Order: sequence, then C-alpha cells, then structure tokens
Amino acid sequence: MGLDELPVRLVEMLRERGVRDSDILNALEDGSIHFLAVDQLLGPPSSRISANQIAKTTGVEVLVLRRLWRALGFRDFTNDEMVFTELDLQAAHSLKILLGEGELPREIALQLARVMGSSMARFAEAEIVSSSAFGALGDEFGEVDPISLADRFTRYSANVVPAVPQLLVYTWLRHLHAASRRAMLAFDNGAQNVAVVELAIGFVDLVGFTVISQQLSNEELAKVVGRFEQVSFDSVTNAGGRVVKMIGDEVMFVAEDPMAACEIGLRLAAEYRRDSLLSEVRAGIAFGEMLSQDGDYYGPIVNTASRIVNIAAPGTVLITREVADHVRDEGDFVLRALQPRYLKDIGSVELYVIRDSGPTSKVALSSL
Repeated sequence: MGLDELPVRLVEMLRERGVRDSDILNALEDGSIHFLAVDQLLGPPSSRISANQIAKTTGVEVLVLRRLWRALGFRDFTNDEMVFTELDLQAAHSLKILLGEGELPREIALQLARVMGSSMARFAEAEIVSSSAFGALGDEFGEVDPISLADRFTRYSANVVPAVPQLLVYTWLRHLHAASRRAMLAFDNGAQNVAVVELAIGFVDLVGFTVISQQLSNEELAKVVGRFEQVSFDSVTNAGGRVVKMIGDEVMFVAEDPMAACEIGLRLAAEYRRDSLLSEVRAGIAFGEMLSQDGDYYGPIVNTASRIVNIAAPGTVLITREVADHVRDEGDFVLRALQPRYLKDIGSVELYVIRDSGPTSKVALSSL
C-alpha cells in the first residue's frame, strides 16, 4: 500500500508535523501507523532534555522535580535521562514561580500536584474510552485496522482536543470561585481552620449491584453505570449539594446543611425507584465536623455515614441523631427512630429512618 491509498487527512497531518514519507511507509508496513498518529498528535516534541538541564535552567532542584514528577503520576527518571521536553521546562518554571512567591509551601504544591495528576489521569482515561475515536467502535473494536483507527483519532483530535483546555480552565475557575466563597463564609462564621468543615455527608449505594453486574454484558453494564452517575450528579447538584466522588456502585456527596442532604437522599431514592434501568438504592447521612483534604473528606462523621448505608434497607434513607435534630422541626419529613445500632470501631449510634411525608404534612417523630 502506498501513501496515495491512505486517508488524505492522515497523511497531511503527519507531513505537517515533519514526519518523512519513508517513516510513514515504515509505520504502515509494520502496522504501527495508529501509534505514529497518536504520538504526533499528542506526544511531546522530539527534542529531549534531562532533569539536570531543567534544574540548571530553572533553579529548581532535581529532588523537587522528581517529587513533582511522581506526584503528577509519571514514572521515575534518572538525572541524566533525556526524557523531558520544552513542555516540562515550562512546567518547572511555573513551579518555581509558585514556590518563589511563597504562596505555596513545597509540600502543599506537591499535594496539589497529586490531586491534579490523579484528576487529569481519570479525565484523560474517561475521554478516550468515551470518545468517537474509540468508544464508538463498540464490539467491533478488534476488527478495526490500524489505518482506520489512525484516521478516526486524527479527526477526533482535530475537532475535540483543541476545545478541551478552555473548558478545563472554565470549569476550574468556576469551582475555584465557589470553593473560595465557601472558605470566606466559614471564616465569617468563626472557623479557625478552613480545612475543618461542618457539613452533612451522605453515601448512596446501589442495592444488589454486584449480582446485577455479573448478569450484564459490558455494553449493558456501561449503560447502567452511566445512568447511575447521571441521576446522581443531577439530583445532588440540583438540590444544592456536591458530589465528592463515585466509588464503584456508590456515590459520596456533601451538603452545607442536613436539610439539603436529606432532600438529596430522598430524591435519589425516589429517582432510582422509578428508573427502569436501575435497582433501588439505600442511603446513609451524618452531620458534623470533618477534615477536608485533597477534595475529599475524612473523620469519624464520614466513617459513620459510610457504615450506616450498609445497614439501610433497600429504598430507605438512614440518618444519625445529629441530622434528625436539625430536620425534625423543618421540612416535610417523617422520622422513625430505630433501636441504637452498634457499629464496629465506632460504637453505639442513634439512627432514624427518614421519609418524605408530602407537601402539606409536618414532621412527625415516632419510636418503635
């Protein structure tokens, strides 16, 4: 096969990036044309420099560069190994500016790098799996030849990739603004440490997901997981909460107050109950102080919420006494007190089942 038989778009892209026709033909002959396309579209420039050279140019110690490199999720290197490029040099300059201004202590900068690297790795993986270049291939993926795959990826990269950086910056700035306002509000309310927050936290678990997943094809499983995420994110954000993370068949969310958290839990239970694609869910909600770090939450309150979801019956929402104390005189909820439950490593916990009583009912509290 000659160059004239390849997609014009693919050949033009490779030539624009300085790839010689002989190299294209070699890649075509050994079946690596799709790797050549990916490396030219997304790979770093061909000129390489070492960590020692970056350190000499920027003044950032090699040890710091190595720790940053690991934190971002990249493999280790030797000081003289020629694995870095101009992009890495620019990143090192940015790091020096942050550290030099004194706004970010070294350990904090590395902590943020770990969050950034992990988040971007997940985003990149999700983008590729769901992209038209790969995800649309479905069950026929194994039958696609390298040339078709290279052409699809070339088209995808030309149409989609340039728009992503702007969207990432936009999303980051919106979330940064919201997080900054939450921090300002916390200080106005007397908080001494912005990392210690008082929030309601909830876990919502798909009932019987392990059994169901073993009965589904990969395509069917993808639809179930996608629907679970869609309903979770829509319901949580529309009620004023924030999804912290998806943990397999479980969603972890936080809300500023217990009232909103209960509304989220009940809304999710109702949504999943009506959804023909999903099974019922169960939820556990707790309220109190917790540690906020790296975009996640830690502490006894978080542990309690994660434990009580496992003892909730399908379709129900369990809440702790602290949550009940905040909502029993507000909203349209019915609370039913359960016998105190002993949770391993936590102790005895007072629990309540909460349900929506309708738009005109008042909160009622009854005991078993």
